[in-house]
Amino acid sequence: MENGCSWQREIAFKCEFGVWPFRKTLEITPNGFVWCGELVPMRKITKLRWGVDQKRGGILPRRTFIAVFGTKTRDFIIKTKQKDFYEHLTDKYWVSVGKRILSEMLSRVKNGGAYDFGDFYVSDGGVTVKGRTFLCGGAREEFYAFEDLNWGIVNGSLCFTHRLKPDKVLAGASFLWVDNVCILNVALGLMSRVHGKKLSCAAVCDV
Repeated sequence: MENGCSWQREIAFKCEFGVWPFRKTLEITPNGFVWCGELVPMRKITKLRWGVDQKRGGILPRRTFIAVFGTKTRDFIIKTKQKDFYEHLTDKYWVSVGKRILSEMLSRVKNGGAYDFGDFYVSDGGVTVKGRTFLCGGAREEFYAFEDLNWGIVNGSLCFTHRLKPDKVLAGASFLWVDNVCILNVALGLMSRVHGKKLSCAAVCDV
């Protein structure tokens, strides 16, 4: 009971955003995210993404912080210029939904499943990079084990390189535009922490 009450306090959040007369509201509750009065149940929220949309113009670049949660059929988007608000919001997204999506991701790959991140798939043992489709045949795909890869964040994207060719990016996915890249990044960090060779090894870590 105490753990449940603690989680409720940890996720509690309510805000208004946007410009009048188009202001919107978001409230995070144990039952789900209440978007402008509409309840989106926790279990139906299957994706998160966030990042900075930076556009050049004038002396200083214009930055918009974007945080998104969504179901299989809809995206709910908050845009803000306020970095502190954005960081607080994404912390709430992580605590309320992100940890559960991470757990589901690790369970799925452990049981032989894979996740599609646009240019590549992630399975328990590594990354399968999608190839281009040629007129004379199907797309060529190439698998790389995690132990043969390096990864990191470059210009807002999670990128993978081969350990022996660190200057060549094999595949990447934008934190802002590709669902659950933020979740994958945490999973990779946890796997590295325990020196694992499989993504499901991250399940032993506390987050």
